[in-house]
Amino acid sequence: MTEPIVSIIIVNWNVRELLHACLRSVIDAGGLRPHQMRIIVVDNASADGSVAMVRRDFPSVELIANTENVGFGKANNQALKRCSGRFVLLLNPDTVVEQGGIARLVQILEANPSVAVLGCRLLNADRSLQRWTGGAYPRLLNVASHYLFIDRLLPRSWRPAPLYLDRDVVEDQEVDWVSGAVMLLRADRLQGQLFDPKYFMYGEDMELCHRLKQAGGVVMYTPEVSIIHYQGASMKKQQGDVLLSSLKGPRQFYRQMRGGRGIGLYDAITVSGFALRWALFGSAGWLRPRSDFKDKALSSRDMTRRAWAILRGGQA
Repeated sequence: MTEPIVSIIIVNWNVRELLHACLRSVIDAGGLRPHQMRIIVVDNASADGSVAMVRRDFPSVELIANTENVGFGKANNQALKRCSGRFVLLLNPDTVVEQGGIARLVQILEANPSVAVLGCRLLNADRSLQRWTGGAYPRLLNVASHYLFIDRLLPRSWRPAPLYLDRDVVEDQEVDWVSGAVMLLRADRLQGQLFDPKYFMYGEDMELCHRLKQAGGVVMYTPEVSIIHYQGASMKKQQGDVLLSSLKGPRQFYRQMRGGRGIGLYDAITVSGFALRWALFGSAGWLRPRSDFKDKALSSRDMTRRAWAILRGGQA
């Protein structure tokens, strides 16, 4: 058998129906023939029948069924050992690939030999842009600009490089990091390692992009390919410390990159930012009770509490 062009890694946790739709879109709409792809699903001890579904409906997919939730990073590292081909595509199970999307990503990476990591447009279900597709490394200025709404007040030319993409660009552009939800990588740049195992979930994509940039590779974002991302589907089912990972991960990367300098201010900005959202959305919900502001206020309240828990707990 000929070697595939790309190995596709999908890490799943209790999103069986979304995983089914994701796999179907990869096979039917990815734009590559079956022999050109090697699809590997790592299931992190799901309790919703995900493993049985993959075995029944997608027998050609390689399945790794973990007996415990080892986290996003470690699960991807497990699958890397089975990968073959020139490229590795990391794909979240809550994504849907649009027509020819994977083939086009491969073409773009093939045409740009200096690029080690390629990301693309992530869209919400209503096809609006997800800003957290990629952006600049977290620094105190862009963290404050994002969390305290300073980026809404300053002219674009005065703003620091945004933590998350602040507009829908029309051309390929170099960025510091792209989201691990959809990330195409050159296999020969990885040297046998994807993610730092110290990261459980979130922030590991920033660390990987930083490591590959330090080794001389380019991280690029392309708007040519769009993929639907039902962001946060797995996280909605998580409990306890796992819920803190969405804040702990980027904080951990900031601490790693800055050697701990300014971490207290970073924490203060984060807590203040979510508290500000809680107050603003709560007030807006009181003025417009039939809107979705109340839900946003509750979400901001929860994030404020998580950020405060990290602040009180010290190191991430």
